[in-house]
Amino acid sequence: MSNQQIDAPAKIIDAVQNAQRTVERINLEVQAMEFGARVALDVPDVWRWDGSGWIAPDNEKALSGDKA
Repeated sequence: MSNQQIDAPAKIIDAVQNAQRTVERINLEVQAMEFGARVALDVPDVWRWDGSGWIAPDNEKALSGDKA
């Protein structure tokens, strides 16, 4: 069986690569913001961000409905 490929136009490749770089940059910015807030608020390292704040490890299972 031979591999077949349809090459994308350079314009599409460039657009996708630019989008990937933008996503990576935004991701790094969000990580930096979360880190800065964590440090400023003195949040313990074991706590996890849940989108609205940080959750202590013991509360993660309780909030997700897991019975352990």
